[in-house]
This record gives sequence, C-alpha cells and structure tokens, in this order.
Amino acid sequence: MIYWNDQNTLKILRSILNDQKVILTSGDTVLGLWGNISSTVFERMNTIKDRHDKPYLMVIGSIDKLPLFIDQPLGEQLETLVQTCWPGPVTLIFKARADLPSWMKSSDGTIALRVPDHLGLLELLRDFDGLFSTSANRHGQPIPESVALVDRLILEQVGAVCVERGQLVYPQNPSTILNCSTGSIEVVRAGVFHVDMLRELLG
Repeated sequence: MIYWNDQNTLKILRSILNDQKVILTSGDTVLGLWGNISSTVFERMNTIKDRHDKPYLMVIGSIDKLPLFIDQPLGEQLETLVQTCWPGPVTLIFKARADLPSWMKSSDGTIALRVPDHLGLLELLRDFDGLFSTSANRHGQPIPESVALVDRLILEQVGAVCVERGQLVYPQNPSTILNCSTGSIEVVRAGVFHVDMLRELLG
C-alpha cells in the first residue's frame, strides 16, 4: 500500500503504468483501476474485471487533450459543459476519431472521457495522453467502499494500491455519464453529479 501524499508515489505509479501494469487507486469518485492506453493493458483489464463486452472510459489531464480522441466540434453547449464540469465526476461520450483502434472506442464509434478532480491523478496524467479508468470490482460485483472489500483476485493482479492516508471508506457512487455524440445530451448513467444541476446549467 502506498499513499498519494508520499514523496515517491507519483514516480512509482508512473513506472508501473509505463510497464503496462494496472494500478488501483482512490480518486474523485469510487476506488478505481487505471492503466496506460494500450491493447496490452486493455486485455489485462478485461482479465482483471472478467468482462469483454465494452470499452473502458478514459481520463485525460485537461480539455486540451480532447483532439487526440474525439472527432466532433464542441459547440457552445458542450463548451459550457466541459468548462463547468471538468475537472469533475462527469463522463462525456463523444464521436471518436476514426483512426483510433477498435479497443479504444465502442462499436458505434464513440469514446467516453472525463477530467478527474483529483490532484494526484491530474499530476500523474501530465505524463500520459490519458489512462483507462474503471471501478475496482469484477463484472457483476458491487463497487467496494474500502480496499479491504476489493476482490482478492483483483488485488493479486494490480501493480500497486494507492489511497489517501487515513481514509478507510470511499464513495460507491460513480461518475455521471452523458452521451454528447448525437447532437443532443442524454443521461446514460446518473452518478455523483446530479442531473438537476446539469439541467440548470444547460437549460
């Protein structure tokens, strides 16, 4: 176990991620699994999660990274959304760039992205275009509220566990997911960020 505020933590996590291994850490929502964006890590996360039916959402360090992944103009409404909700617990689904590999996007050509509101993750993301992100549970299992409740098979397959020092319990409510790829904004999953706040923001 390592902790976000320790001196060498970011160096350790960068090394593990660059070795194409998965890490388990706290963040701004649920305990999560994070990995470098590569086909090797994609398959590794599939094995850890015991799922093979859909792509993973990705976290990026800033709005400036969006052109690396999406192929649609933001427009005034989406610009307002990303400027207001990022960094934060809101995942947005966009039309993916056509040249991205299939394991980075869904079968309908979309990609899910967010900027996390967590200083450690944002600092880590300075050295990566983005990271795969998913909750630290196996397919069909509940999201754990503590490291002690994480499935043993997951703990055995990650390169490091990094949490907040002194914090034992973590949220079980994931990010809110909005589909922005169709010309309108649709709620795919209600999460931490309340939909009523989004309605007020966007009208």
